[in-house]
Amino acid sequence: MDQIKIIFENNDYVVVDKPAGVLVHPTAANETNTLVDWLVNQYPDFKNQAWPETLRAGIVHRLDKDTSGLIILAKNPETLERLQEKFKNRDVQKTYQCLVAGHAPEKGKIDMPIVRDSQKDMMKTQAVSYSFTSGTAREAVTEYKTIARYKFKKEGLSLVEVYPHTGRMHQIRVHMKHEDFPLVGDQMYFNKPAKRLSKELDINRQFLHAVRLEIDGQTFTSELADDLKEILTKLKPIE
Repeated sequence: MDQIKIIFENNDYVVVDKPAGVLVHPTAANETNTLVDWLVNQYPDFKNQAWPETLRAGIVHRLDKDTSGLIILAKNPETLERLQEKFKNRDVQKTYQCLVAGHAPEKGKIDMPIVRDSQKDMMKTQAVSYSFTSGTAREAVTEYKTIARYKFKKEGLSLVEVYPHTGRMHQIRVHMKHEDFPLVGDQMYFNKPAKRLSKELDINRQFLHAVRLEIDGQTFTSELADDLKEILTKLKPIE
């Protein structure tokens, strides 16, 4: 997994730039070539430590498989516990950039609980009612601001910077879809314009990148992945 780029590391943790297509940890399907596998290969003593969950050893927080960008990984169980507590207490600031279908407002705040759809393994906002939905709705809060607007043929698009205050599964993707501005390229949460744009722009993964991570008084940054930069070159900026 030579494509894993180390942004920063010390004795306790490492910050890496995760490419799209790489799982953070194995699932029930027992996948390989995950970030956990990378950690085992990168640090010889890693697997010999007393991790609370072997399959998720070192994993402080998650990025979806097809989301790229910054993620912090713990090198020892003590640091894992400390950093997870920071995320739980919202002492970590995360910033993402995404390209959405439509002209999003200049800024906004989405405060909408999210619940898992057990039939489809999708996450839904509590405002959407399904007879087959199970599980407990959990608080989810996302702020965002639009940093650029574009046009592609007759369709409008917006490059949006997103600041999630909570860390629910698929939170940004679900919340932006709830606002009717789904992410371009998202194969799970979309509307007709987004699906059409994704096909015409030839993107088959969500346009979502973790660009900034602020923790322990340090700020780490990452440029948009090359495939996402390429998508932007196909668009006409709107002044």
